[in-house]
Amino acid sequence: MDKILLSLRNRILLPAVCMAGIVIWLTLCSVHYQSYWQGTIARVQTTDFNLLHHTLPATLSAMIQEGRDDLIQKTLDSSYGLFGLVVTDPSGENVLYRTDKIYHRQSWQKDATAEGLAHDSEPFDLITDPPQLEPLYAHASPREEKAKATGAKVRGKILGRIYYLRSPPPPFAEDIGNFLVTGVAEMSGAKRGYFYISMASVGFSLVILLLIYLRRRGLELKQKEVEHVRRELDIRKKALEHLSNELATQKARKVWLEREADQAYRRAVGLKQNLERLRDALAGSMSQSGNFSVPTNSNEAANMANSNSSSSGQVISHVRIRPVVSPPSSILEEIEILIPDLSDNATALRSQANILHDYCNSLEERQVEMKRIVEGAFAPRTPPIQAPQAQAQPQQAANADIIDMSPH
Repeated sequence: MDKILLSLRNRILLPAVCMAGIVIWLTLCSVHYQSYWQGTIARVQTTDFNLLHHTLPATLSAMIQEGRDDLIQKTLDSSYGLFGLVVTDPSGENVLYRTDKIYHRQSWQKDATAEGLAHDSEPFDLITDPPQLEPLYAHASPREEKAKATGAKVRGKILGRIYYLRSPPPPFAEDIGNFLVTGVAEMSGAKRGYFYISMASVGFSLVILLLIYLRRRGLELKQKEVEHVRRELDIRKKALEHLSNELATQKARKVWLEREADQAYRRAVGLKQNLERLRDALAGSMSQSGNFSVPTNSNEAANMANSNSSSSGQVISHVRIRPVVSPPSSILEEIEILIPDLSDNATALRSQANILHDYCNSLEERQVEMKRIVEGAFAPRTPPIQAPQAQAQPQQAANADIIDMSPH
């Protein structure tokens, strides 16, 4: 139903609602027409005819005996033409008196003939001399359109017959046209009901249009909200993909750094071992030489050679000894100074590898968190996750944890 409302255009929706309102209006008007003409008017005429069955024969009998034709015509015209009263001779073939007034339109007048009276559904009364006091026909209730005989006997001489002609209701189209043409504001008869029905139909159509408009407006707002959530979800998916790519990059960098750290650590350990072996070798060579001291220059070496030769009585040729580049003690001191620095560098590389490992673990946790956020993106009260800030914090932490591996 909601999809149909969204797919309908205003140029289709408005005529459809108007046509539905017109159909409802015509249906209600038809019901009112049947209720008014076939119900109310028919019961009113039945009541009038029942009253006339009890009173009119005696009244007309007295007037005929008095010769008051003017009173007879006035009595027949007292119906104002809403229904017809016809007086004939005792055979019913000749019309003596009839109602001459017409109420808005002719209705029963075409049946006020001898042939039409013969087919009248309402039974006729007899005018007798002396007057018939007991009615010959009567209606059991206003809803009984056909009168039934009371069983009373006719007394006296029959002077004539009285026929009662019902006014047939106008056609439905003519009645509606009369309501629309002669004036909608005329509140009389069936027009009052048509007016109320028209107002109700117009109000109902406007309410339906308003409800449809409000529903469509609500659906459009919901659709826009869904589109907004969908775009936000796409953005978060792209952010998740970016984080996944960054995580893969960091993992690869972590593997490379761990490999480099292991290699540097092994090189540092190997260098440390080599330096320790070198230190031990130098220390062993110094212990084997005893208290012998190497002369610092060639003059001292020559004096030492001459003194040795004179004391031993042997002639030793002049030997030139090359001075050492650096004293052994200074080499050992430099080696001992380098060993702690290399150990610190190796330890720093190992700690940096551990930090990178922790950073990769935090990235994996962020990836799991982003997946959970994407799955719950359609939740109505899920607060938006500030992915850029969450991304910036690990980067700042990573920048803060960078260790200088350059040798001191």
